[in-house]
Order: sequence, then structure tokens, then C-alpha cells
Amino acid sequence: MRISVVIATVGRPDHLATSLAAYARLVPETPPFEVIVVLDGWDPASAEVASRPYPFPTLLLSQPRSGIGPAKNLGARSATGDLLVFLNDDTRPDDVCLLAHAAAQERFGPCIAVGRIDWDPDHEVTPYMAWLAPAGHQFNFARLEPDGPIPWDACWGANLAVPRDWLLDEPFDPLLPFPALEDGEWAYRQHLRRRPFRYVVAARVWHHHRIEGPGAFRRRARNAGATARYVTGRHPRLAFTLVVRPVLAAAAASVLAAWPGRWRRTTLWDLAYRWGYVAGLLVPPSQ
Repeated sequence: MRISVVIATVGRPDHLATSLAAYARLVPETPPFEVIVVLDGWDPASAEVASRPYPFPTLLLSQPRSGIGPAKNLGARSATGDLLVFLNDDTRPDDVCLLAHAAAQERFGPCIAVGRIDWDPDHEVTPYMAWLAPAGHQFNFARLEPDGPIPWDACWGANLAVPRDWLLDEPFDPLLPFPALEDGEWAYRQHLRRRPFRYVVAARVWHHHRIEGPGAFRRRARNAGATARYVTGRHPRLAFTLVVRPVLAAAAASVLAAWPGRWRRTTLWDLAYRWGYVAGLLVPPSQ
């Protein structure tokens, strides 16, 4: 196998079915690949979806509920490909996605490649979703140069390719207390080992995850802040990046919001996310 796709999932069989169906529609030039589905906690409905016959090799694995990092590590250890591609259960690959990831490794040499993530055009995109991505707090591709080098903090695990041996000798942290920043903390350790990062714009996936407004995203913001607190304990050099700078940015955004003429609905959304993150830093949510 040239490519091993790893999908960590829990309790979303409909999303998983849509995602897996898309792999049957990849362009014929796509290198040989397998898809490994890792259940983070046993889920009969998702297991049934992953066990259906597909025109490509599949492998179903399961672990006790442990989090996305350990699930990705399990999939990587069981993979047979020399290139790992991590995609989510709510993303479906564009027909050239895997081909583009493979081509990037040949063009740039071994690298950690972040592919493009766009909202699925087959589903409604709410105003809040359009604000979150692709140029917002969830995914900010606007600051990246297509096919250029990117910083480690732009490493998003929803569409991520990495040489398998790099992942095996530097796996995801299995002890992260909340489902957030597992990709960023891992990317920082890869950065310390001077491994290059690239933004591969042609490796696109379509993301289906409906989010109505800031209330639905509040928990994620608090999880990110709480995880940042843990990560800073492991990597003290990140204290400014993950703690000081976000607190200062939240305070500055609050002051600027008070100026006449600056108030917008998106201003409230921005403040809600920033202060949710700060709240997670100060008082981690219950798990």
C-alpha cells in the first residue's frame, strides 16, 4: 500500500457512510490506498458501516474510549502504507485529494502536508460557519501561501498527511485531557525536530458539520483553552503563544468592540470564542 487513510470516529455512522462512499469516486490515477476506521469506543452502527464491502481495502479497529490522539496512533500502528493521511468522519475527499497528497511528497520531499478544508456544498453553510472557516477561528487558510511552507500552528488534523515513520517515532500525545489541540501539540514536537510543513491546496476535503451559532461552539473554545493549559505545562516555551497572547487578544478585542461603529454580529462571535478560550484556561470544563 502507498497510502493509509486513518479515520477516527465515534457515534456518527451517517457521516462515516458518506465519507467512505467518496473514496470509491477517486480518480483512477490515485495510488493504491487502504482506509482504516478506528472506533473510539465500540459503536455497532459505525462498525456495520465500516464493515460493508468497498472497492478498496478497509480495516476496522476499536479501542476503549480514549480520545482522538490514541485512536490516530492505533490506526498508524496498524497501517501498511508509507504515507498516512488523517481525515475525519465528517469530511469526504475530493476526487484528487489522495493523488495530490502523494504528489506533494514527491514534489517537496518528505513533509507534513496540510490539505484544504472547505464546507460541503451539498449542505447549508450557516453564517456562523462561514465566519469560522476557511478564514476564521476554526481553519484560517487565508494566512497560508498555496503550496508554500507553513508554520507548525497551522497544522490541522482534519486533512493531514505525514510519512508513517515520522508519526510512529513522534505519536500524538495520549494524555491530552480534552478533544482539542492534539494536532497542534503534535505539530510543535515535529517542528522541534525540524520537519517541514506544507499547505497542499489541491488536496481538498469537503467538511459537513452544521454549527448554528456561538453557543454550539462554546464547548470547543473552552476545551481548547483547557488543553492549552496542559500543553503549556508540557512545553513551557509555548506559554506566550497559548496563554499570554490569547488573553491579551481577548482583552484588546473587548476594548476595540466598545468603539463607536465597530460593533457587528461577528464582533460578538469573536468575543464569545476568545473569552471561552480564556475561561477554559482558568477553569477547565468537566470531562
